[in-house]
Amino acid sequence: MKLPALEKLGGKLEEPAHLVVWEDAGRIEVIAVAGESFQDAFPLPLHVQAAAAEAEMILDTTTAARLEIEKLPKDFWEGLEEIDYSETLRVSFLGRPGQKYLHLYRAVRKGDGEDLAPLKALALTEVELLKVTQWMREQALFEHQSGDVLMKILTRLPCR
Repeated sequence: MKLPALEKLGGKLEEPAHLVVWEDAGRIEVIAVAGESFQDAFPLPLHVQAAAAEAEMILDTTTAARLEIEKLPKDFWEGLEEIDYSETLRVSFLGRPGQKYLHLYRAVRKGDGEDLAPLKALALTEVELLKVTQWMREQALFEHQSGDVLMKILTRLPCR
């Protein structure tokens, strides 16, 4: 299903762009710029920023600014769904593998784990949860105090 905002962006781009995005709670966040490899989306290329401004669209790169693309797990990029929005815009939507990392990351980052619906909808297995939490720990994404938040979130998630 094509998103109208991205169709509008595709109509404004004068140079080719391939964005890797995820949609969460009705907002689109750019995670990476694709080419021969995945590159950091922060900052976005100037021609993409200009087209977004012209389309009256805000392209969020908050998560990309906090994470190091080269340190994301290999399975993060599995299951991408590519859609061509125009001759100049190709968008790859994160698949379930990438979403599991970002949803748990966001829940811990918010600090309260209040809205766990996206994580619950993924119905993660114990092995998947272990893999994501291990990545978070190995990359030292949070301060020590966030371990309590993570544990509270994990105890509230059903596992299959």
